[in-house]
Amino acid sequence: MLEAPEDLDARTTLLRLYVSMAPPAGHDDPARRSLGLQQILYLIEHHPEAAVSGSKAMYVYRANGPYANAADHDAVRDEWLAAVQGHPKDNAVTLNAVNFLLIEDPDDAEQVLQRAVEADPGNREIAANLGFLYAGEILSPDRVAHATEELQQSSNAVVLAAAGTALPNLAMRATAGRVVDPKVFGLANQLALRARQLAPDDRDIQGPMPLIRYFAEGQSPASAPGRIRVSEGVQAANLIRKTQPQPPADANITGEVRFVAIIGRDGTIQNLQLVSGHPLLVDAARQAAKTWLYKPTMLNGAPVEVVTTITIQFPPN
Repeated sequence: MLEAPEDLDARTTLLRLYVSMAPPAGHDDPARRSLGLQQILYLIEHHPEAAVSGSKAMYVYRANGPYANAADHDAVRDEWLAAVQGHPKDNAVTLNAVNFLLIEDPDDAEQVLQRAVEADPGNREIAANLGFLYAGEILSPDRVAHATEELQQSSNAVVLAAAGTALPNLAMRATAGRVVDPKVFGLANQLALRARQLAPDDRDIQGPMPLIRYFAEGQSPASAPGRIRVSEGVQAANLIRKTQPQPPADANITGEVRFVAIIGRDGTIQNLQLVSGHPLLVDAARQAAKTWLYKPTMLNGAPVEVVTTITIQFPPN
């Protein structure tokens, strides 16, 4: 037993230990499996929003995986569904639950997101993730008909825009650089067009890559231990060095450039992924943002990486 039950770092270490000591395929270790299950259920019950709770170490396979056990899988599944009901407005809890459910319980994952969107129609992050889910299902032969029908019936501009953005990105990843079926791009364009028609004044949806920041954040391993997601406003309070951009010569352009950024444990910028911005301003904004420095972000006494959004104004403020 842990001397400090709330020590998330210790529980993370134990979970990783159980995974690393998993028996060979076809063999079981009931005692060790039970100890791992106790840690998983504790974290879902007490810390469903935590980064570790959305990590791969938390997964319990129904079959064909380390410590696979149908009853254990169903116990974790039920605990996640209860956590979502108990925290209906917490995006981190919802997305951690969906991370688990998508692998072997896709219908449950879809229903969790659908109910969350119905309960909070203005929650763009959750609606975007529902669109991403449908995009992934379109690429699955078993679920393409269902996902296509859901999108055809949807009047949620965020869901449609997100699906249109994710679909070609997921298709190109799935084909590993090979030629993607042109029908995929055609469907993505149709979804984006419908979204723009439904939300003519929405800047996120009218942009060239609608809601790409949510997709980028979702593809980053932000749920893994050692990396967390922080809002732009909160992270701005930790900024200790901000270099102002140098606008291009003879370019009388105003506006803003936005990036999804990964900030390292030492507070330096590790990666920048463009979300939106005028093409003539992007390079100047990137060069400036690369030199920004933040105070290290601490989680349970240890520095962690951060996924956040950075907005740079032109002219500089």
